[in-house]
Amino acid sequence: MRTPIVAALALVLIGSRGNAQGALSTQGLGYPTGQMSARAEGTGGALADFDALSLVSPAAIAGVGASALFFQYSPEFRRVTAGSSTANTTTARFPLVAGILPMGQTWTLGLSSSTFLDRSSETSLVRRQLVGADSVNETELNRVLGAINDVRLALAWSESPKFRVGGGLHVFSGSNRVTLSQNFPDSAKYISTSQSARLSYAGFAASAGIEFHPSRAIGFAIAGRKGGDLSAESGDTAIGRARLPDHYSASVSYDGITGANISARVAHDNWSSLSSIGSSVQGFDAWDYSVGAEASGPRVMQRIIVMRAGARFRTLPFGFNGQKVSETSLMGGVGVPLARDRAALDFTVQRAARSAGGDIKERGLILSFGLRVTP
Repeated sequence: MRTPIVAALALVLIGSRGNAQGALSTQGLGYPTGQMSARAEGTGGALADFDALSLVSPAAIAGVGASALFFQYSPEFRRVTAGSSTANTTTARFPLVAGILPMGQTWTLGLSSSTFLDRSSETSLVRRQLVGADSVNETELNRVLGAINDVRLALAWSESPKFRVGGGLHVFSGSNRVTLSQNFPDSAKYISTSQSARLSYAGFAASAGIEFHPSRAIGFAIAGRKGGDLSAESGDTAIGRARLPDHYSASVSYDGITGANISARVAHDNWSSLSSIGSSVQGFDAWDYSVGAEASGPRVMQRIIVMRAGARFRTLPFGFNGQKVSETSLMGGVGVPLARDRAALDFTVQRAARSAGGDIKERGLILSFGLRVTP
């Protein structure tokens, strides 16, 4: 009875198989959502280091202005194509919840939770199996539901809009519920089996960020996160241990055009540090490039609509068949003030194309809905 459970746990660490039901983006320990708000996503992620609602730079919360609560919903619709075969899947995500509280004139406190790696996926494989004297088709179904989440407590200081600095403590936790099923077409003659297990994760990290605006027209930001240990357990049994990836980013923002902002960002993640959590997990250190803009748009019902657009190119953390998976995304979105500016709704559409250099292609359509409320 123990062998199928161990095999199911191994499949979580190995990732999806190379059939049409798998997904390039959910290999290894999962897909990195980016930990960005819908506003930052609308600019391709280029504004993330300056955005108080994104979990990228703790210094950014000093620019929030007023206390705020933020919720985000981001469903993804994926299509995987392998030769003449295609598979469509839908993943519902709630990737970001944040609360920010200014304390006096100089200090700001923030508590946020975001999805670090989303592992929700399903793969199936049909093979011939010898059962007694018979050779029959057997369908192996591997279903994984879960994610690794990042809970951050951040504190930022700013005496003027020109300079902001902040630090954060992170607790990484989450679980994957794994189900491994073996199904036969003739249920009257053969007994199908199903085994399930739960894999839990726990880890810690620390982050810091600096924002500098030498003038009203230009701003610079740098941020970093130092990863600690990440452990994986099944019940009381240790499955693996690794280091959370270090993260570094740098951004520039230009506000010299009235009513508009143009920004660019580059980031690096040391994903290879996660390879030691399992013998079959191969992580790749990755660069992340983005550029985008937002500008005041038309006035609708006495509200000024903010228009956003951006592009992003990055390498995903985990490869497919030993090859790196690249992702190119185009984004566009709007921001709408509500309730006399005491609330705001951000909406972003993201079109992502993923490839590992073979005949398997993946297309993702991500819709992000972000609601910010000032109590």
